[in-house]
Order: sequence, then structure tokens, then C-alpha cells
Amino acid sequence: MKTSIKLLTLTALLAISCNSDSESSDTGSTQDTTITADAKAQAFEEDVEGIKEEVLAGDGYYASKNTDNQLPPSSCRVITQETLTNGDKKFKVDFGTGCVDTNGDNRSGIIYIVVHKNTTTNVITANITFDNYYINSHKIEGTIDVSRAIVNSVPTYTRETNINIIQPSGGGTIHREGNFSIEKIGGVSTPLVFSDDVFRIDGDALTTLPNGTVLHMDITQPLIRNIGCPVIVKGTKTITKNSQTYTLDYGNGSCDNIATITLPGGTTITVYL
Repeated sequence: MKTSIKLLTLTALLAISCNSDSESSDTGSTQDTTITADAKAQAFEEDVEGIKEEVLAGDGYYASKNTDNQLPPSSCRVITQETLTNGDKKFKVDFGTGCVDTNGDNRSGIIYIVVHKNTTTNVITANITFDNYYINSHKIEGTIDVSRAIVNSVPTYTRETNINIIQPSGGGTIHREGNFSIEKIGGVSTPLVFSDDVFRIDGDALTTLPNGTVLHMDITQPLIRNIGCPVIVKGTKTITKNSQTYTLDYGNGSCDNIATITLPGGTTITVYL
């Protein structure tokens, strides 16, 4: 059974990101809130895309249907599907009024995934929307559109994101728009063995904080997502805020939640994602 895809430990990120729109000088005290606001938004994106991957793989879109490919635990969600009049499939991932999954994340509401497969090109597109969907008291709204193609025998993806993250306790709304290209670099020959999957992610995004501040994020060294690990294990991104640039480095490939942030003044601090 495939482990639920997680780029970052969401519960930990939510705990340290509550004041992600705060301003500060280059002292090392709260500058990482700029980075964690971006990391928080990307973590939500990757979590949802992981759900989409499991649903489609489990329904046989990538290889022979494998009924063991289910989101853990089975008591936390119900997946149903319908065939639309144009032949597309619409999946409903329903977490009900609230449940805690095996990763410790509290979810409620519904994720909808409408899938179209071009039988000529075998390109698969998925449109992801939300209906009163919450994760750890954060409401997710908007759309995520993903396209999957096989290029030189390798699965490649493009992802366009336009989401709002409504924070609890009056924390305001984080808005995220991003474009990413993703390549599967591990587990290509074993489409139903999820534990060996490795993905390389490139792209950029704009994240607007509740106070209106805009973060410009660029991935400068591809992010590496190893499905056998719940965090991004490698890669760097720069985030520019008010003409000041911060760098987040996820490390050298070790499966840990340790990252470093280089502040605009050159100081490097360690953070735990």
C-alpha cells in the first residue's frame, strides 16, 4: 500500500506558521516565518497532489488496477466515482465531518477530482476542487490543475495552482498561485510499487500573505520528493519579500525535517519543518 505523499510534516508547519505575515528585521528571530508561509502553502499542494496520485493509481490510470492502493486509514475517507456525460470521471474523496489519518492530520470535507484521459496521446489531466475541505483547521479553497504525460518513457507532470488557505483563529488568508514541472525520477519501472517513487520538482509561485505582502518564490535547485520520506529531502528555493531575498535549503538528501535559511544579511539559521 502506498504511503500518503507528504512533502512536509503539516502539523508541525501549522504550528510554526501562525504568524507567517509578520514583518521583522534581519535578526534571525522571526524571518523564517516568511519561508514557512511559502513552505506551508506548498505542503498543502503536495498533500493534495498525493491524494490525487493515489486515487488515480488505485483506479488503474497508470497501470493495472490495484485495489490495495487506498488512502490510509480506510475509516477516514470514502472514495466514490461517477462517469460524466463527456466520459470524464469525477472522484469524490469525502472525509466526512472529521477524522484523523495515520499521519496525525485532522481532515474534514470533500476533495473533488475530475479526470480526463486523451486516448490518442495518453495525456491525463486532473482538475482538483474543494467543498468545505479542512486540514488541521485550515480551510482550502480554489483549484489545482495537473497534466501528466509520458516523455521518453518517463512520467512528467505540469501543475498550476490557485488556492486560498484560510487560517484558523482569525489568522487571515494566504493566497498561492504557482506553476510547477515535475518529473518522476525513481520507481518508473514499478508503477504499482509506491514506496520507491522519487519526484523532482521545479517551478515558481507567488504567495500573498494576509497583510498583502507578496512572496516571490523560485526553485533554484530542484526539490526532491522521496515517497519513502514524509519531507522534501533536497533542493533549494529563494523567496523574495520587499526586495529582500531569503534562501531555504532542504539539505543533502537525508530524511529529516531539518532545513537552513539564509537571511538577507547572510546569516544562516536552522529551522525544523
